[in-house]
Amino acid sequence: MLMSVSNIVLNNYIGIYGSDAVAAYGVAYKLDLIPILLSVGLSQGVAPLVGYCYGRNERKRMTDMMKYSILYGTLLGAVFTFSFVLCGKQLAAIFLQNHLLIEQTGYFLKILCLSAPLLGIINMITSYFQALGKAIKSLIITVLRNAALFIPGVIILNHFWKLNGVIAAQPVVEMVLTLICIFMYLKDISLSAASQQQSHRQPLQNHTVT
Repeated sequence: MLMSVSNIVLNNYIGIYGSDAVAAYGVAYKLDLIPILLSVGLSQGVAPLVGYCYGRNERKRMTDMMKYSILYGTLLGAVFTFSFVLCGKQLAAIFLQNHLLIEQTGYFLKILCLSAPLLGIINMITSYFQALGKAIKSLIITVLRNAALFIPGVIILNHFWKLNGVIAAQPVVEMVLTLICIFMYLKDISLSAASQQQSHRQPLQNHTVT
């Protein structure tokens, strides 16, 4: 639902600059969906394994799994960013024939794909909280991504940089969100470690008292 709302807001602002801008963005976004959906698939596939390790209290294995999954997701996104920057116009030409639209689509794609490496971090941390049953934290990331940060970001960037700002809203917001996700993840890991240490100390204290 939030994705639909954010897309409505985004398309309304792009529509200010004409139908060509809407068409160019539509093609660029569809191409950009490839790394997005691959990243979602990776994170959702790893989520049950993270939940399994959490349930068995295998924290080191779970942390290693998160580390490598984030690394693979980031590298996957980087490959698509590199490909889209180099071949954006050629990919746009598969769907379009108008030279100006191809140029504009390739330019939009270069902006949108800048956030592709960050998806490995955002989606994995979102799935991490889902796997651990921490739905509120996962929901916070989703709300920030599709509403609380994105919609004001589109409005503010449109005010300062017009169409370029509107298209850049996605990578800008996801850069900010990446920092928030990393902070939330590291804080959760530290709290979990502290809780685990406390649980280990408690039996020792009880044994000493006995």
